[in-house]
Amino acid sequence: MAAAAVGLVMTMTSCGTTSAPEGDALYRDGEKNYVAYSTVMHSVIMAIHEGDWAVDQGSFGASPIPCRIDGDVSGYTFSWARVLEPAEEIDVEAVVAAATAAFEDAGVEASTTRFGEGDRQEVNIVGTGGDVGRGVVTIRPGRNQISATAMPGCIPGDAAALSDMVFGGELAYDGASLRFPAFEGPNWQPRFYFPEEGSPVYYNEDGSPVEPQPTTTAFPVAPYGG
Repeated sequence: MAAAAVGLVMTMTSCGTTSAPEGDALYRDGEKNYVAYSTVMHSVIMAIHEGDWAVDQGSFGASPIPCRIDGDVSGYTFSWARVLEPAEEIDVEAVVAAATAAFEDAGVEASTTRFGEGDRQEVNIVGTGGDVGRGVVTIRPGRNQISATAMPGCIPGDAAALSDMVFGGELAYDGASLRFPAFEGPNWQPRFYFPEEGSPVYYNEDGSPVEPQPTTTAFPVAPYGG
């Protein structure tokens, strides 16, 4: 999944003409941007439900994805997705209020759109600006499901070079995505370094989450930036 993400080119609006960082500075810039937007989204989902949310479709949120700035593939972005299917019936208005307040508390403008009725109802709370770029909380009462996604704007920098540093070597190694946490909960800690040696394995080869999930506070420390 990580390797596939690196091969996906997204087209986004230019973030300006700032020269792109390289080397260790690129890693530290990527880490800063990842931590900033993922922290906002963590606050949003925890405001809605302070429990475990599943990482959806392998979109942990730390894999750099190439994107275009002024027509050139010269930037990177991230893709973050979480899903909650609570045991109890969803209180739509409570979720809207919690997500809106969490976005606004983070300096992100929030708006709500509603589509359909009954089992086909879908409610979207869209957060734009600030550190998050664009974050969306989608409520589907008919499925009793809440999903949250985010993708910051296109940031100047070489996505492939940054990916190499995130995974601790040239190109993402086989099985790299197995080292992304399968869930995000109250004890979440931002991570931006997943070397083949030293990172816990969170998924089985068949894609199912390891149960119970590994718990550790001693994550590998990236040797970049000093």
